[in-house]
Amino acid sequence: MSIVMIMEKIMDYIVDNPKKMLMVSLLLLAACILFLGCKYTQTGEFVERSIDFKSGTQAAIEYRGDVDVAEAARLVHDKYGTTARVRILTGMTKTLVIETDKEVTKEDIKEITGALNIDVTGQSTQSIGAALGEAFWKQALSAIAVAFLAMAIVVFITFRSPVPSLAVILAGVSDIVAALVGMNLLNIQLSMGTLAGLLILMGYSIDTDILLSTRVIKRRGEGTLNERIKSSMKTGITMSVTSIIAMLVLFLVSSSPALDDIALVIMMGLLADIPFTWLQNVGILRIHMERMSK
Repeated sequence: MSIVMIMEKIMDYIVDNPKKMLMVSLLLLAACILFLGCKYTQTGEFVERSIDFKSGTQAAIEYRGDVDVAEAARLVHDKYGTTARVRILTGMTKTLVIETDKEVTKEDIKEITGALNIDVTGQSTQSIGAALGEAFWKQALSAIAVAFLAMAIVVFITFRSPVPSLAVILAGVSDIVAALVGMNLLNIQLSMGTLAGLLILMGYSIDTDILLSTRVIKRRGEGTLNERIKSSMKTGITMSVTSIIAMLVLFLVSSSPALDDIALVIMMGLLADIPFTWLQNVGILRIHMERMSK
């Protein structure tokens, strides 16, 4: 049996069992919300904030040679405490990234790199004060709220119906929730870069859901309901896969911590968008259209 035939059977099953598919997606969303709830109970945050939204210093050190990650972490923790983070990025160049709520001086970097016996080819530091970090955090929350409000208005104007509009918004929220879970699992902090990634993801989610809703609701003369849904799935999943590949290439070739985090966040969100659009939204729209036809 060819891959095309297998995909056709999968799409047929999804289209023919909307209630089951909707239930699967809602259980997945509930698991993600439960995970974030536990995280909030333990730490007071749904996802750890970077120095962009708190205060502290990030040092990025480009180097030649090999670094023992465990030894680097030990040196950094001895100097700045166990809350400091250490990452090794590989790509076009190798980069050692240190993030801490304390000041990182050139002497500190020289001491750490000397102990690791690496050849430094470049370095940069970024510091954020407590007041500025808190101001950035409030602006970030405002940006997310405004983005969701604008999204809801545009979607409702487009479809003039509460069910498909709410389905699109639910899918967007689900993608963001799943991306936050992925950030926690991969130990990615919420920073200026990852916030941008989440906003990009929100826009992409709307694209695929509007594609589906438009073909299902507004193009009723273009084949049967099942045919319109399957056509949307083929187009939408192709879009998702190509975007995931593009982000994967960015992650593999980039030596920038910000670009790596953005690529990972978008990839996780795009992977989550597949079940939340093509199981959850398809289920809602299919049930809605069946009721409308009665």
